[in-house]
Amino acid sequence: MYGAVRKSLEDWYNPSIQSAVIVLMGSIFCLFLFLNSPDFTNPYYVFGVGVMGFTIVFAVLMLISVLLKR
Repeated sequence: MYGAVRKSLEDWYNPSIQSAVIVLMGSIFCLFLFLNSPDFTNPYYVFGVGVMGFTIVFAVLMLISVLLKR
């Protein structure tokens, strides 16, 4: 059962390097825009910086996993 679920998830999860690079570049650009005018007293700002950091980490992990698979 576990092997069948894992195999179906591997078939569905087919990331491309180009999409990971696009997400990474966009997230880095947005984080740069956020950090140009820091306002850590605003909770929306802190949330936005956190989401951008989270997105950058997972885009890098996706790139690493794709490159190691090849």
